[in-house]
Parts: sequence; structure tokens; C-alpha cells
Amino acid sequence: MPLDEVCFRFPELTVVMAHGGEPWEDLCVKMMLKWPNLYYMTSAFAPKHYPKAIVHYMNTRGRDKIMWASDHPILPFDRCIGELAQVEFRDALTRSRFLGENARGLFFT
Repeated sequence: MPLDEVCFRFPELTVVMAHGGEPWEDLCVKMMLKWPNLYYMTSAFAPKHYPKAIVHYMNTRGRDKIMWASDHPILPFDRCIGELAQVEFRDALTRSRFLGENARGLFFT
């Protein structure tokens, strides 16, 4: 069942897109704008390869919808943490939300 249909049929369901949505990153952003309970994790991408559409969305309207993931052991934690310095975050709050607050709020409430 396509993701759009899942979100339509089960609006109370929280859905997290994982493994990047490539090559449909722009569509992922459009769908997060459309569905309040749709989120995105950055697994499958090293930080230096995050899709531009996802970083832009995170720094604008999607601060609360994007979550960090390392895809360990394929992408080791040390590599991902080291490359995070290359990611351009709009501000400290955006970085904090991305690195943990969004996931804590979603998975532990």
C-alpha cells in the first residue's frame, strides 16, 4: 500500500520514513507537509550526504519532523558524529531537535 494511502486510511498512526526516501526526497517533504503524523529519519545517509531537500526542510518548516539516525554498523557512530559538523543547521534549537529531542518526543511520550 503506498505511504500516502496508509497516512490517509490511518490518520492516527505515526509513521517514520527511514533510509532516506531516495530518490524521492522532495516527495518525502511534500508528504510531511501534508500528513501531521509523518516523520523522517536520516538512516542510510552519512551526514555529508544528507539530501538538500531534507536539510532545507529541517531548517525551515520541518524542524520537528526530521530525526537523526546513523545506520550503525554500516555507518559507524564516530563517522556520523564527525560529519555532523558539516551539516548547516539554522540554529542550536534545530540541531538539538534533530539530534535527539524529536525522537524522544515521538518514541517516548
